[in-house]
Amino acid sequence: VFGMPQVHWLQSHVNLVEIRVLLSMDCWCQYFEVLGLVGQSWKEIIEFPILKLNGRTMEIESTFHMYVQPVVHPQLTPFCTELTGIIQAMVDGQPSLQQVLERVDEWMAKEGLLDPNVKSIFVTCGDWDLKVMLPGQCQYLGLPVADYFKQWINLKKAYSFAMGCWPKNGLLDMNKGLSLQHIGRPHSGIDDCKNIANIMKTLAYQGFIFKQTSKPF
Repeated sequence: VFGMPQVHWLQSHVNLVEIRVLLSMDCWCQYFEVLGLVGQSWKEIIEFPILKLNGRTMEIESTFHMYVQPVVHPQLTPFCTELTGIIQAMVDGQPSLQQVLERVDEWMAKEGLLDPNVKSIFVTCGDWDLKVMLPGQCQYLGLPVADYFKQWINLKKAYSFAMGCWPKNGLLDMNKGLSLQHIGRPHSGIDDCKNIANIMKTLAYQGFIFKQTSKPF
């Protein structure tokens, strides 16, 4: 849903397909975590959605979407369900994060995103998903982090470059600033990905060129 050169539209590389891989993870949470008062070990990914967006057409070509069984805190909190819309039955019996990451890699390979001749990079709403959440949980569980998760485009930064203002409220502000209707439920991972795709498409049609915003690990 990846150092990478700056990513441009297909101008001189007609045989390359440049892909944006859109990612927005949801995690196990309680009220105090949202206030930033609880350590990283208390957070767990419970939803892992990715959309594959064609860099030329800006259309969604493929979807990866799985829920994840939390292992440190198997029971979701009422606040978590209220925030994300994810209920206990949606995560019970689902694959572990390790299994989901293995399936992500299989999906990436099937979609041709591991081909060295194909340029692809993740796009997230903020740096948190790939700078903090995923590497933090992988470190806690003793899991490796694939190289394609180590570079990304922060859509908030891209939007601020294009529009000249910072979207304090994330996707809601970006949709409002571009006169777009918000898709689905706020804080739903898969719906967030759809909103990211719609915002990127709108900015691209206005002539904005997306570039990697993350710094090399």
